[in-house]
Amino acid sequence: MHSTLLTGKVPSRHQASGRDGRDTGTPARAIIGVVGRWWRAYCRWDDRLRQRRHLGALDDRLLDDIGVTARHARQEASRWFMV
Repeated sequence: MHSTLLTGKVPSRHQASGRDGRDTGTPARAIIGVVGRWWRAYCRWDDRLRQRRHLGALDDRLLDDIGVTARHARQEASRWFMV
């Protein structure tokens, strides 16, 4: 932060998060990072599952309104949540 003020250079996202190969500090920080990544993945998977369930529940008229065929909606709704 201090070097940013002096040099005007903004660190990259990887430098700011310590993912450029530098030691990030304590093991607790590493554990928090892993838990955070798992939580974000879980949230993405949950969103996909919820959205696909809603898509599968739409009737033909609503699917036509959004430009999706019933076949494509069924295919998408049946996909695995992680994909």
